[in-house]
Amino acid sequence: MTLNKEDVRRQIVEIAGTLIEQGGSGALQVRAIARQAGISVGSVYNIVGDIDALHRMVNVGLLDELGMAGVETSRRLREEGVTDVRQRLLALAETYLAFVERNHAKWNALLAFNRSRPTAEMPDWYMARQEMLFGIIAEVLADTALGRDDQRRQTAARALWSAVHGIVTNSFVGRSDKTHADESRAQIDLLVSVFVHGLEAEA
Repeated sequence: MTLNKEDVRRQIVEIAGTLIEQGGSGALQVRAIARQAGISVGSVYNIVGDIDALHRMVNVGLLDELGMAGVETSRRLREEGVTDVRQRLLALAETYLAFVERNHAKWNALLAFNRSRPTAEMPDWYMARQEMLFGIIAEVLADTALGRDDQRRQTAARALWSAVHGIVTNSFVGRSDKTHADESRAQIDLLVSVFVHGLEAEA
């Protein structure tokens, strides 16, 4: 029976994601993937390219999942009639926290991968996923004084994302105890509150 290349590609990426989840980036070995997929090592390379390309596929799936979670949170808030900017930003931050908690091994691997590769080496379709995350925040900020200045709003969205991301990375990633999660939430609440207060002062 002839194997469908796209089906095999999806299987390879799924296996790769599981290996990373279980053992980090170091567990991403082509021989292990080939064995689990029931194909040759050469077939793995022919279908997905090198290890970097495969790792990037896993990362894109992770970024897409996070993006969809953020979009779903925004949709739910609209349906509930929530318009308060602080509440909406905190809800998105909580979505991010919960996502990292569920996927901390793969998220740590994604961050390590990105740090070790210059941005210039990342393909446009990969960077577009990160821009999508900034866009979710920028959409909320459109309902503030920043709505009058698109460039400044985009900059603010990136800054807010980076700040929340830093808190999560420093205080939460890879740790499962409730204390670190609560500390992250307290820091994010303070950050968002001060940020929104500053925007309200400008209005």
